[in-house]
Amino acid sequence: MENETGLKIFFWIVTAIMLFSVITVLLVMVLYNKRTYRMKQKESEILLKATLEAERQERKRIAADLHDDISGNLNALQNLVTILYDKQQDPFNKEILYETSSMLSNTLKSVQNISYNLMPPMLESYGLIPTLKSYFKRIEKLHTVEVIQKYQTEDIPISSSDAYELYRTIQELTTNMIKHGKSDRIILSVSAENKTLLFEICDNGHSFDFYRSSKETTGMGLKNIASRILNANAKLKQLPVEKGNKIQIFLDININRE
Repeated sequence: MENETGLKIFFWIVTAIMLFSVITVLLVMVLYNKRTYRMKQKESEILLKATLEAERQERKRIAADLHDDISGNLNALQNLVTILYDKQQDPFNKEILYETSSMLSNTLKSVQNISYNLMPPMLESYGLIPTLKSYFKRIEKLHTVEVIQKYQTEDIPISSSDAYELYRTIQELTTNMIKHGKSDRIILSVSAENKTLLFEICDNGHSFDFYRSSKETTGMGLKNIASRILNANAKLKQLPVEKGNKIQIFLDININRE
């Protein structure tokens, strides 16, 4: 009887030890997986930041080359054609020179638009709000759309990299609203409360689910927005409305990274 009792006690002790060992191994595996996931997530964030920063610098370089070199050469060439046009007496040759000047003028405008879209020259010199005002002024000229802008504050203490990501985000959203949503009225408001910046953009076009569309679409526009929001440590929220879309972007102004 005593031997039987001893065997039972031994059995339960061994079982308890084995169970404890299994739980310990499982716990170690879970902690290891969590640590590995955090490390991979951190590596992904670092890679994303590096990629977006490289894109910003490359856009800045190409925009500068287009503005300084190509635009300068086109201006000089157009001036030369104008001089030749003024001195030319033959009507046929004057017509050719006139058409050449018109083509150069259109090409110059296209190059300037490309340069502006790549990197607005005002962004680093004057900041985000003046750049947005300039951008929406161009949008109203290029598209049949009314843009209403409401700025509670124009002094935004954020880094140039964050300003760039926010500008590109608002640009992508606006393009999507006009191109795909067929909007003809867009409202942008910027306010600051409790050290948090709020950018709110609304439109009257076709509604879309930002998060579902960013996962399902094959285009890079909405995916780029999600990446830029993450890189700026901002938050994006879509609010339900009866018509159109209302999207809010929150940015903690205590986080100021260069």
